[in-house]
Amino acid sequence: MSPEGEQQDLGTADRLAILAKFQAGESTRPILDQELPPLPETALDSDVRGSRVLRWLERGFLQLDRLLGKALPEPLNPLLHTGAIAVTALIIALATGVLLLLWYRPSLHLAYDSVAAMSASPWTAGLMRSLHRYSSDLCMFFALVHSLRLFFMRRFVGARWLAWVTGIAMVGILWFIGWTGYWLVWDVRAQHVAIGSARILDSLPIFVDPMGRSFLTDESVNSLLFFVVFFVHMLVPLAMAVVLWLHIVRVTRPRFLTSTPMTVWVLGSLLLLCVAYPATNAEPAHMTALPQPFTMDWWYLLPVALTDRLGGGALWSLMLVGGLIPLGIPWYLTRGHPKPAHVDPRRCNACLNCYHDCPYLAISMIPRSDGNKRHTVQADVDPAKCIGCGICAGSCDTAAIGLDWFSTSDQRWRFAGWLKQAVEADESPHVAFVCAESAGADLEVDPETGTCPELPGYLVLKTPCSGWLHRFGVEHTIRFGGQGALVATCGPGECRYREGALWEHQRMNGEREPMLRTHKVARENVLMLSLNRTRKRKLIRSAKAFREGKPPPSDSPPGRNLAGLVSVVVASVIAAVMGTLSDLSYAAPRIQGSELVVTFKHPGRISEDCRELTEAEKARRPIHMQRDQICARRRATVHLRVSIDGKPVLEENYPPGGIWGDQNSVAVEHIAVSPGHHRIAVGIGDSLDPQEWTYRVEETLSFDKGIRRVVTFDRVAGFKLH
Repeated sequence: MSPEGEQQDLGTADRLAILAKFQAGESTRPILDQELPPLPETALDSDVRGSRVLRWLERGFLQLDRLLGKALPEPLNPLLHTGAIAVTALIIALATGVLLLLWYRPSLHLAYDSVAAMSASPWTAGLMRSLHRYSSDLCMFFALVHSLRLFFMRRFVGARWLAWVTGIAMVGILWFIGWTGYWLVWDVRAQHVAIGSARILDSLPIFVDPMGRSFLTDESVNSLLFFVVFFVHMLVPLAMAVVLWLHIVRVTRPRFLTSTPMTVWVLGSLLLLCVAYPATNAEPAHMTALPQPFTMDWWYLLPVALTDRLGGGALWSLMLVGGLIPLGIPWYLTRGHPKPAHVDPRRCNACLNCYHDCPYLAISMIPRSDGNKRHTVQADVDPAKCIGCGICAGSCDTAAIGLDWFSTSDQRWRFAGWLKQAVEADESPHVAFVCAESAGADLEVDPETGTCPELPGYLVLKTPCSGWLHRFGVEHTIRFGGQGALVATCGPGECRYREGALWEHQRMNGEREPMLRTHKVARENVLMLSLNRTRKRKLIRSAKAFREGKPPPSDSPPGRNLAGLVSVVVASVIAAVMGTLSDLSYAAPRIQGSELVVTFKHPGRISEDCRELTEAEKARRPIHMQRDQICARRRATVHLRVSIDGKPVLEENYPPGGIWGDQNSVAVEHIAVSPGHHRIAVGIGDSLDPQEWTYRVEETLSFDKGIRRVVTFDRVAGFKLH
């Protein structure tokens, strides 16, 4: 036998001796003190930086859950189904988007009129458009709420990094889909979206001709680019499907969609908003119009407030920082990864309970490694997927799987020692197994005796998750002198490990293996409580009543009429938030008076700089490359001069573009001008002589308030005044 096996056998023998001494009435404390490790910290607070702040922020959600739970049953509480609501809203947005193709015309010149015409059919095209818009807003709202809640719950540690990163990626993709969608309406909002996008992209060296030049006049807008945006808007949702699959690939039994009652609630909320506040257009896009106040959808167009005010470099900096901060949370807020569960193959009897109960696909059944012919497979834990919840320990009758740092057998014997002390002191204690994230999270428990001043008459053990508790843990404590067992789990829909509380309720109620054996322990001797961290007082009151043999105070179930009324109120509040932020006023930076824009794309003249080669230089060159002189070719810098009413207002040089400096020079200049008639003179020079102006134009232009005039130039068309 291996040394490891001998050590395990010796430990088993010692524990059998402890049991014999316990049954004989002898003291077991010396052996227990030597055998058992200190009681470990079960919560994840030690693994997450700033956990106290996050726990405090999480209480806001828990308080809302508690408030809504007084009137709404769990299936109708939207805060308990944020992820499913977001996916359901996304599907509604996708379906209505496809239906809108019956009325929408993906053309630069027809898009606005086709969208505006939808309002003339409020119960067909208009309704589909409003549903498409508000379902997209609802999806973004609940996606943000879902992300925020999981962040406060610290559900990004260890193997959960993949779900967190893909969740943040989905929010980014969702925003991009909405951003391009508003481009397709081609109204004032779309104008700001297009100009902002160009400002971001033009800071990258990927376009020879700056994209922003396409949005100076109505004639310069590229219709092909508009169709590309339409194609991207239709294609990107496929990427969303891939990322969504990655988001739940490590989750067993994922809840994609809402239940029927919640789906009805979502559709009802959207229809209420569509009827009360139908989606509308802004004014048509006019590239020469200066920015004026308008309303916009802040759920998707919030970056417009930045693109209208910042340059490309600052925008990219904000985008990178704004993306890397949430994406990096699993690494810079995590001190260490939870220790995964461990399998003892010799104890595994291939019951498959742990395999079926694991919420994260971390357990698989593989061929046995110990030569056991009775059972052909054994459980195996993937450390990359295990998050250390311990639910598998509550599933295993043979204690073949569990957490090394919170061993099932260690905690059972620890309780045996506590009970022995209580029995020797002529006490008849009750026992309490408290989830470290439930209402008992803040209980002060003496690690030496298990006593808790807030729960007098109880011996208390905090567990990583209520699903960690095996039926034997309850049965043994009753056998060793406990008068009754209280099991406190997280509230409905709030379990940190998704299904731990659900499985424990089903085990204790005889609905899931391994079930509580009622011939060993009467069911009335076990009290199950589902309470979140804000309900500590309810836990204390219920524990006191249970110890006194009285029925615990119960929350009266919400009445159907009250639930219906509160559902309507909650739907109305969310609809009001959606409607307000989807059409809230926005004021872009305004230019007083008018503006002159001068732009050109023009190559400078090519010049040659020649020099004679010396005989030594010729001798160093190959025979076929020997010549009398060499010439370096380069393009000249293009010069621009602008005068208004005879006064020079701009004189600038523009070097040739391209990596080798052999491409066109490009300029886009904005000059503030007071309204009225002004004599405009523009000169462009493309030679090495800075005083030579090859191309000139001089015209008297009328400048109206709020309208810009644009002067364009290229070598083929010459000057054009817009």
